[in-house]
Amino acid sequence: MSEKKKVGLDIARSSTLVQEYQVASWERNELPTTPELTAIDEKIAKDPENAELHKERGLLLAGLGYYREAAECYSRAIAINPFNWEYYRHRAHRFVSCGYFADGAADFTIASRLNPNDWNVWYHLGLSYFLLGMYDKADWAYTRCAALNKTADDICAVTDWHYMTLKRLGKDEEAAKLLDEITEDMPVSDEVANSYYQRLRVYKGLRAPETLFTNAGDGAGLDVITQGFGVANYYRMNGQEEKGVEMLKKVVYTAEHSKWYAAFGCLAARVDLKNIGQA
Repeated sequence: MSEKKKVGLDIARSSTLVQEYQVASWERNELPTTPELTAIDEKIAKDPENAELHKERGLLLAGLGYYREAAECYSRAIAINPFNWEYYRHRAHRFVSCGYFADGAADFTIASRLNPNDWNVWYHLGLSYFLLGMYDKADWAYTRCAALNKTADDICAVTDWHYMTLKRLGKDEEAAKLLDEITEDMPVSDEVANSYYQRLRVYKGLRAPETLFTNAGDGAGLDVITQGFGVANYYRMNGQEEKGVEMLKKVVYTAEHSKWYAAFGCLAARVDLKNIGQA
């Protein structure tokens, strides 16, 4: 049997650990040339102290998948105006996309202090805590978020993650009570929210988990990732660990071979696989 490759830091080489593992590379991705980026760069050159322009540039880069570069744009905006909650909210989201969950939680917390009434802030703060394995804090954040629900999309998204959080805390009765709000024919409009809705219907026993992938085709990557993580949790919560782990691996594989590598379902699947030594 071959020796298992050691992963992580080697304390025997402590003199080089900081350089190799703690200091991030200064290199950045070569950015694409798009009319939108060219236009915003020209505006920033003329008005470099305009924080909103840096935010706009960050949104453009995030939309193209350049999450680290986007986060740096939001940092520039924060340096100009450190009291705008939106800048922290956007930077936090991109920190989470990059796997910096604690950094994301910190920024979302600041955003929640500056604006305690934004649904997105509380939703993503809950996600950050979930990914950190801090389920009590995730429960608290999702409870705050649910109080701000306005649409069926909101209800389905937060209820799904809150349900999984409560199950992991062993609060089965509270988790089951959350499902009372999930009914047939809810008017969800967003694709991702619909994936959450279908996951909730599985948890509630309204459909079988296998049926979620009946119509999955080549363009269904995000659908497989989002619904797949929920199905994996369903299997594992119901004692089907092997099937659950297999589904987690399918989620990660699908994400890593698509543009959805930073989808929440993939991030959470990676964390779960790491926690059980299957990463």
